[in-house]
Amino acid sequence: MEYKDYYQTLGVSRTADVKDIKKAYRKLAQQYHPDKNPGDKSAEQRFKEINEAYAVLSDADKRSKYDRFGAQWEQYERAGGRPEDFDWGRWGGSAPGGAPGGGYTRTVSPEEFEQMFGGSGFSSFFETLFGGRGGARPGTGRRSPGYGFDQGGFDGM
Repeated sequence: MEYKDYYQTLGVSRTADVKDIKKAYRKLAQQYHPDKNPGDKSAEQRFKEINEAYAVLSDADKRSKYDRFGAQWEQYERAGGRPEDFDWGRWGGSAPGGAPGGGYTRTVSPEEFEQMFGGSGFSSFFETLFGGRGGARPGTGRRSPGYGFDQGGFDGM
């Protein structure tokens, strides 16, 4: 994905306030509007870029994410995560946005995976953790029709 410098697109500084951004947007939008440039594909493309830049820089939340994550701000927004809440350094990498970390990345081979989980993968891991295969054990409580929820100990409900 090509990085788009929205500040450069609108011709404003990174410290520009909302008023300056709006003023620059209006001037450029008027100059490159398709009605003023009929049939000019480059003017139409520039107009779209100007609108995209204004949509981000005029919204405080989007602008903050753009300033912090640059070209990846939309991916961050779609993911809905907060990378600063996780210590990426322990895992040999750095958080998006420049949090410190080693920059070292390592994957686990299938053999190492088997060693970590006792050679039988996730199924036996979860069987060990949760005690057997799923489902309710016979005679361990009343079952509510249609919900599949073991209500043992919830007799008052």
